[in-house]
Amino acid sequence: MKKNMGWNTNILIASAMLACTTQAQEIVDINPFWVAYDSIHPKGTINDLYEDLVLPSSVTTDRKYPVTWKSGDTLFLGHDGHINGRFVGENKVVDLTATITDPLKNQTKEKLFKVSIHGFEPYSNYLFAYFPANNNENIYYALSNDGYNFTAMNNGKRVVAADTVSIKKGLRDPHVLRAPDGWFYMVNTDMKSAEGWASNRGMVLMKSRDLIHWKHATVHFPEKYKGKNFANVTRVWAPETIWDENYVNKDGSKGRPLVYYSLLTNDGTIPYDQVFFNYANEDFTDLEGDPIHFFDRGKSTIDMDIVYNPIDKLYHGFYKNEGDGGICKVVSNDLTTENGTKAPKWRNPSKPLQQTNEAVEGAGVFKLINQNSWVLMYDCYVNGHYQFTSSNDLENFKFVQNTKTSGAFTPRHGTILPLTAAETAALMKAFPTPNFEAKVIDLPDSIGVCDGKKVVGPCSATKIIPYVKVGDANWIETTDLKVAKGATVQLGPHPWDGITWSWEGPDGFKSTERENTLRNMDGTKSGYYTVTYTNETGCKSIVKIKIVVDDPDHPYVEPPPVSIDRGVRESRKDQRLKRNPVYFDLLGNRLKGKPRNGMFVVR
Repeated sequence: MKKNMGWNTNILIASAMLACTTQAQEIVDINPFWVAYDSIHPKGTINDLYEDLVLPSSVTTDRKYPVTWKSGDTLFLGHDGHINGRFVGENKVVDLTATITDPLKNQTKEKLFKVSIHGFEPYSNYLFAYFPANNNENIYYALSNDGYNFTAMNNGKRVVAADTVSIKKGLRDPHVLRAPDGWFYMVNTDMKSAEGWASNRGMVLMKSRDLIHWKHATVHFPEKYKGKNFANVTRVWAPETIWDENYVNKDGSKGRPLVYYSLLTNDGTIPYDQVFFNYANEDFTDLEGDPIHFFDRGKSTIDMDIVYNPIDKLYHGFYKNEGDGGICKVVSNDLTTENGTKAPKWRNPSKPLQQTNEAVEGAGVFKLINQNSWVLMYDCYVNGHYQFTSSNDLENFKFVQNTKTSGAFTPRHGTILPLTAAETAALMKAFPTPNFEAKVIDLPDSIGVCDGKKVVGPCSATKIIPYVKVGDANWIETTDLKVAKGATVQLGPHPWDGITWSWEGPDGFKSTERENTLRNMDGTKSGYYTVTYTNETGCKSIVKIKIVVDDPDHPYVEPPPVSIDRGVRESRKDQRLKRNPVYFDLLGNRLKGKPRNGMFVVR
C-alpha cells in the first residue's frame, strides 16, 4: 500500500510540475519588437552576392515597424541594396546595417549584416579537356560559349600526346585546376585500357601557365611506395586537384594543391576502391608523404569531384557508386583537418543526383561564368552522349540537355573550366578551331579604386545586333524597316546563343523567344518592337526595331516624343552617384568626404 501511495504521490508531483511548466510557457510574453528585429533580413545570398538585394522597408508583427538601411561602402553597395561596383576576380565584404524603429516607444535597434559581393569573373568562354575513347587515350580540347555546347579544337586532333608523358602510354580522366598562384594544374590517370582495368599503377602530374605548354612528371606507386601496401595497387583512378587555401607551407605561406584519387590494392589492405589524398610538392612533380584515407561509402567509390560553395560555406564531394550505379554527394565544413594530416568528416550522403536511368560516370561540376548556377555533367557512356544538369544550391539538379558526342567531339571523363577572352584567342591560335566564333565578355567600365585595386561596374552589357528578315529574303541588320501589307517578318537578333530575351511591341505583342515570326502584317502591327537581352553578367541591353506596314486602312502615325527631364534621362548609375558621390585623391585613395582642393570625383 505504501508503495502504491508513493507511486501516486510521484504522479501528483510530476503532474503539478508539468502543469506549472505548461502554465509558465503560456504566460511568457515575447516582445513583438524583438520578434520583428529577429525577422529582419535582406532578400538575397549575402555570403556571395551576384544580384541586387531586396531590402524590406518595414517588418510587421503586432504592427508595422519601419526599417532603414545603410551601406558601409556605397562604392560597392548602395543604401537601397543595389550593387554599384565589384572587384575583379575577388569578393568584397561590405557592412550593411538595418535600423528598426518602434515609433510608439521611441526605441531603435541596429542589426549588422556582412555582405560579400561576388567579384566580376573576367571570363568569356569554357574549355573542355577530355580523352575521347578507350582506343585513343590522349588529351583533347573543345571550346564553348555557354558551357553546354562544344566545338572540338585543333581540327579534332589531340593536344597532348600520351606516349610523350605517361608510363603506360595512355592518359585518361584529365582534371584541370586554375590555381590562385597563376598555374594550371592537370592530373591524369596513367593507364592503357587495352591492358585491362587492373593495369593502372599511377598518375601523371602536369602544370602550365597557358594551357598550351605543359611540364610533366609521373608518380609510379610500386616504385614510390616500395615495401608498403600502396605499392600493391591495381588501380589509381581519376585523380583530381583542389587548391587548399588554408594549408600552411614550411615558409609560413598558405595554399597548396591537394590531389585526391581512388585506390585499390591486391593485398587485401584496400579491398575496394576508396578515395585517398596527398598534397603535391612545391613544383608539382610528386606527391608528399603516404596516401591518407579521404572518403568511401563502405563500397567501391570512384570519380570524386569536390567543389566549394561560398554561399553555404561547404565543400561538396560528388562521387560514383561503382558497382551500384549513380552519382551521389557528401558535404563537409573542411577540406582536411590538422593542417592536412587527416580527412574531414564527410556527412549527409545524398540520393542519386543524375537525371536519367542510364549508366553514368565521370561526374564533373563547374560554375557558369558570373552566375550563381552550377552545372553537374556526366558521361552517359553506354548511349554516346553527355548529360548536363543545373542547380543554384548544389542540392537540387534539373535536366538541361543531352549533348551528343559524335564526329570530332567524343568526350569521355574530363573537366570544364572558364577562360578569359585572351586565353581563348591564344588557344585558338595554337590549336586552330575554324568552326568556332568565340564570344567576348568585356570587363565593365572602371568606376574607381579601393585598396589599390580597380573597382568596376556591376556588369558588362552585350551589344544586340538587330537582324530582321522579310519573307524569303536574306537577314539584314536594321532598326528601321518598311514592309508591304500581308508580309511575313522574322526578328532574330544576336547574340544567337543568348538565353534571356524579352519582347514588347504593338497590338499586345510579347515574347521571351529570341527569334519571332510576325505573319500577315497590317497597320495595327506597325510601331516599335522593343527587345531586352539579359546576359551572363546580369546586364540588360535594349534595342528598338521600328516596323512600318504600308497599309492605307491603318496608316502609321509616329508617336510624339516623350518629354523627359534631364534627371530622368540620366542612367540609374549617374543618378545614384549624384546622390552619393565618391571622392578620391590624385593617388586613387578614397576620401571620407568632399575634398577642398586638388582632388577629383569618380562617378
